[in-house]
Amino acid sequence: MAEVVAADDEKRAPYIDAIRVAPEICGTLLFLIADSQSDAAEMAKRLVTDAEDHGAEARLIRAIGDLAAGRLRSIIDNDGDLDYERPADRSGAGRAVDALLRRLHAGVIQLARELLIRPADDPEAIAVSEAQTIFAEVGDLCIASIEGVFDVDGPHAVSVFPGPLHLAKLLLALSGDLAEAALCRVRAPSGVDGSQWWRIIRRAANKRPYLWRNHRAALDKGYLTKGTSAAISFPTGGGKSTLAELKIAAALLAGGKVVVLAPTLALVDQTAFTLSNAFMDFSVFGDLDEEITFSDAIVLPEIIVTTPERCLMLQSIQPEAFADVGLVMFDECHLLHPREADRSRRSIDAMLCLLNLTHSAPDADLLLISAMMQNAEEIAGWVGELTGRPCLPLDLAWKPTRQARGCVAYSADRVTELEKLLATERAKATTKGVPTKLKAQLDAQPFAFFCLRQTWATRKRSDYALMALLDEPVLFATSTNKRTKDWYLTPNGNKVAGTIAAAAAEDGLKTLTFVQSTIAAESTVRHFRELLPKRRVVLTDEERAWRKLVEEELGGPDHCYLKLDAKGRVDGGAASHHAQLLKQERLLHESLFKRRDGIDALFATSTLAQGMNLPSDIVLIAGDSRWDVEGDKMKQLDAHELLNAAGRAGRAGEGGQGFVLVVPSKVINIDDAKNNIASHWMTLQGIFSQSDQCLTIDDPLTALLDRIHNGLHEGNEDYLLSRLPVGDDDAPDEPATAMIRRSFAAYRKRQAGKEKWIESRIDSALARRKELAPEQELTWLERVAASAGLPYEVVASLTALVEAGAFAGTATDCIAALFAWIEKQPEWLLQLIRPNDIEGLFGTDYRALDGDKKKAKHALPVLKTLLTAWMAGKPLCDLERAMGTAKKDIKTCETARHFAVRLAADLAFVAGLPARILAAKALASGEEFLIPTTLLTLSGAVRKGCANAELLANAVHLSDHSRPAARSAFAKIEALIPVGDNHESFEDTLARVRKAHDLALFDDL
Repeated sequence: MAEVVAADDEKRAPYIDAIRVAPEICGTLLFLIADSQSDAAEMAKRLVTDAEDHGAEARLIRAIGDLAAGRLRSIIDNDGDLDYERPADRSGAGRAVDALLRRLHAGVIQLARELLIRPADDPEAIAVSEAQTIFAEVGDLCIASIEGVFDVDGPHAVSVFPGPLHLAKLLLALSGDLAEAALCRVRAPSGVDGSQWWRIIRRAANKRPYLWRNHRAALDKGYLTKGTSAAISFPTGGGKSTLAELKIAAALLAGGKVVVLAPTLALVDQTAFTLSNAFMDFSVFGDLDEEITFSDAIVLPEIIVTTPERCLMLQSIQPEAFADVGLVMFDECHLLHPREADRSRRSIDAMLCLLNLTHSAPDADLLLISAMMQNAEEIAGWVGELTGRPCLPLDLAWKPTRQARGCVAYSADRVTELEKLLATERAKATTKGVPTKLKAQLDAQPFAFFCLRQTWATRKRSDYALMALLDEPVLFATSTNKRTKDWYLTPNGNKVAGTIAAAAAEDGLKTLTFVQSTIAAESTVRHFRELLPKRRVVLTDEERAWRKLVEEELGGPDHCYLKLDAKGRVDGGAASHHAQLLKQERLLHESLFKRRDGIDALFATSTLAQGMNLPSDIVLIAGDSRWDVEGDKMKQLDAHELLNAAGRAGRAGEGGQGFVLVVPSKVINIDDAKNNIASHWMTLQGIFSQSDQCLTIDDPLTALLDRIHNGLHEGNEDYLLSRLPVGDDDAPDEPATAMIRRSFAAYRKRQAGKEKWIESRIDSALARRKELAPEQELTWLERVAASAGLPYEVVASLTALVEAGAFAGTATDCIAALFAWIEKQPEWLLQLIRPNDIEGLFGTDYRALDGDKKKAKHALPVLKTLLTAWMAGKPLCDLERAMGTAKKDIKTCETARHFAVRLAADLAFVAGLPARILAAKALASGEEFLIPTTLLTLSGAVRKGCANAELLANAVHLSDHSRPAARSAFAKIEALIPVGDNHESFEDTLARVRKAHDLALFDDL
């Protein structure tokens, strides 16, 4: 019966009449009164009227909907035409109601104006709200005494319009609350020009006019005050971005620059795009990858968004470029936390980047942001000590959305039945694996076991609901026990998740599914397409442009992950998102998923869980474990990884509720009659019983310093030592000592009263560093080595090569010289390039090689071949052919993609070393900075895939072209390029190439 009523209710239009107000209107206003703006926006989606209806009732309902959704400008803009239609009810009462609704509409328009006006200069001035006056006036008009009905001493009779009266009271109640929550009421911080502040705030308020309760609490604590830092650990969807933009505005208007650190290139792009829109009057630089030439005088833009690794590289070139930075913001700062058995240097680089920034820009405020951060107060204490100024711990657990979280489970009886069947058939089988015919019988009906609370905090059965998930059973997969050779059921998690996503798509719901690898993402996309083969999505003009660039870069549509039909439409309703996507490919997939009329499902790896805002109706997590290469077994995902992924479900303003469903890595069976559930559910319960703030961030330097102290140097210990700064002749160890003392590791030890630990680790680190790099007279060379994060002997050897004139030829000659140099000491390759990035080119055979020397000898010929084809402007499919990949195995160019996405930038760093050495030597000797154009542009040429400076200039000029297309265009203008000078600036090279393009245009005419 409730379903029938709900169905009828959905068909009914919202209404306001003499005696009633529709419940969805009242609900919307009550949510606003309760300071729940996101729920009000969600409810306001029900306030739909005929757009052609210009009566007072329809206009007022639309205005209330716009008020709740934050579309204040829309309310004001519609004020220009208030020629109301005549009411359908022409009786006296009908006309009275219409007049009251018109007046209430005028009050809502006035309220919208008041919410967008600049606050008075005098904070003590008491402003009288005209909107409140109007609402109070309507309330009075709705009630009138009727004389002569009763005796003087009897009851008092009144005439009432209950509908307008109730609405007027609700509007009167919320008007004062909304004024307090208005973004436009935030006054300029001390030292910031009020007019400039107002321009930024007014623009932001057009999109997001209300502050949530956690925002206001932060502002009340002095968050925007210059000299105040903050550690923010609001939950996912808790409005961290709003606070971040306010702090960025305050820093910019105070005359400082802003460095924004983000963990992934996808998040770098998204953040740069968001900030470009928010700060249109300021320069926003979105990726250090765009740096083309080596320069002795780097000038930062007003806002730079980059990864910690790339920022660390820029610091090593010119730390003084960061001196005027006023704010350092680190989004998803839990990247600082070391991961168990993590062979990468990401957390180390992140910590070193932060320590270097606070040293280079001592006056900068810090803004560390992570929904996962459990120890915000401790982090704030460290930042306060690091900067010598206050740091606020902002860790309110409130957020404006809710989630229903559950896991996929199966009937215990059915699972037992299938296990017995497997055991019986295994006893009779002659094959090692499960026969195909038997696999087809291994299916079961999936159920969703949802918790009725925000977190799985209890084990009371009444707090959980078990419900059917799909109409059809799903197939299990199987595996064989290595020791006993027994067969057993596995969840078939990726296909089950794909099947659930397809069912959700048929109900009009968007699903974001997290899988554990690129291969899993692509296979699940194919499975989704098989389930819904008729789904098609038309590309927008912008999406078609991205697709064209991707096809050209790869060498044809067959090498793209996303498949299009003959009409250029997306074949199937799903796409992937992972680290192997090219930049334009990633933008295309994200755009398709963001569109309401776009694709229905996105299958992503953990790269998307790092702060990306791609709201979805449902989040599926296909597997709660991943393969651990070191341990050669499956390993349970950390709590913060699962909770970070789950946080993508439901976002304020998009959907007040989100659904999260885990497809566990082990089969969960449930016997509802006996209240029994598989033990693996207890593991999940231990994770999902926590809030988002579940990770106590540690310092990666702690374990490294301990290992150095204990004489262990098998991992990243020597890398850390090579990154420690070097001082002048009289105090070469002072900067390194100071850096370790300023670290979070040292802070925690000081708080624990373990000063001896700090001193002993400093002594051990410095002693080990002297073993690696004995003191030399050329201290400038030691500083180059330290800033580049390389062993002294590597930089010294390369310096000798530079001084011998090995890099006097063309770019091709220089690259050949670099490879010849590395081949003499192949183990240096893994010092010059991140070992993880090289490992990504190869499989298990490479990992099995013993020692860096053997690994480097295996990798060098492949790297040289790929780089040669890359700089020749070849599409990625030709890179695959160059390294001998069989035609049938080229497919989506996996090896070449990895090279383009990861290794091109690493090799560009190596290619830039000769110029850095020459610049440092010139600076140390006081000589003129004079470096050949070839060396100035060698790093950029490698990064952009160009064979010389002129080709690089051509690629910059044709920035909207793909790399192969730009190379083809160059062939048409090459003969028209004027002769240049060997030591000209890149700007001069660019001017020559642009002139040739202009001449070519005249030739065409």
